[in-house]
Amino acid sequence: MFQGHSILSLDNKSRFILPAKFRKFIKPEADNKLIITRGLDDCLLLYPMDEWEKLTAGLVNYNQFNPQQRNFIRQFFMYVHECELDSQNRILIPSQLIEFGKLKREIMIIGLIDKMEIWNPETKSEYDNKQDLTFEEVAEKVSEILRADN
Repeated sequence: MFQGHSILSLDNKSRFILPAKFRKFIKPEADNKLIITRGLDDCLLLYPMDEWEKLTAGLVNYNQFNPQQRNFIRQFFMYVHECELDSQNRILIPSQLIEFGKLKREIMIIGLIDKMEIWNPETKSEYDNKQDLTFEEVAEKVSEILRADN
């Protein structure tokens, strides 16, 4: 399970070293392959290949005749880039995704259970400051959902 965060630097070729605390959760089924794509809220998403395959298995059932679903699928898959950890555990971020995520020299990686987010730290801070509810208020709402599911 991906969790925690790290602040990292991109090298001059737009690569970063994936920290060991995240690498250890990439299963052998992923075959050292990852998918990096457009995320929500101006971040990027990084999936191990096995988790990406689980996600896309559910998305194949989208309704191609529904304009909103069709637009989401187009936008989501348009930026998909398959990559592989190199011998130094680096990942290359393509230029179109650097631009989309407004990434600069410093990036933030956040673990989110089955995937990771890649943020420009300034964008993440702005996002956090725009939230209407406090962490405690959100925690209360999430706990209500979790209790209802049990």
